[in-house]
Amino acid sequence: MSGERMGYDAVRIEELEGREAVRKRPGIWVGSTGERGLHELVFQVVGWAVNHVLAGRGDGSVDVTLTPDGGVRVAHNGLGRPFAAEGDTGGRGLEALLTRMPAEAEPGGRHIAAVSHSRIMGLFVANALSSRLMAEVQCEGARRVQEYARGVAAAQPVAVGPTAGSGTTITFWPDAEIFETTWCSFAVLAERFRQVAFLNRGLGLVRSIMFGAR
Repeated sequence: MSGERMGYDAVRIEELEGREAVRKRPGIWVGSTGERGLHELVFQVVGWAVNHVLAGRGDGSVDVTLTPDGGVRVAHNGLGRPFAAEGDTGGRGLEALLTRMPAEAEPGGRHIAAVSHSRIMGLFVANALSSRLMAEVQCEGARRVQEYARGVAAAQPVAVGPTAGSGTTITFWPDAEIFETTWCSFAVLAERFRQVAFLNRGLGLVRSIMFGAR
């Protein structure tokens, strides 16, 4: 069938990039918009945190918590990544990781744990498919937070107090406009995290569920 008969032309071609592409075709990135895709979204964020810890410093601990309002909090105590890396033209600051499509998946190697079942896109896909996301960074003696809404920064990073620790905490609320359900199964997540912790000596994956969550 010819392009003329199909009516193809430049006007009819819909080119989607970045967060719009992810929100338009979420199944490409997390597999589905059902419970399986919801859990894959969590695995993507946990995978980023685990690999950050394995490749950096800290006591090898990642904490995953389901909150009472349907959110998921993933915290690690490795090196905190600044929102904007000074002098970095490669887009490696935390805000860039949350808002820009990575050029390629995370590289393989002995420090990479396969938490997710699909191509790891780090934090970008989770941010794009969440109605709200809060990022908190502890580094250089300060705690800074930034809020996002459906993949877009809602405000500039704000310093909220001093800290003696380091690490990054990502709390996100999967978007009900995208997913058929936004309530994760603790049992499904806990089983996967047990497998990952078993396969990576020295890695601690702490799972918890706050009162009121399903």
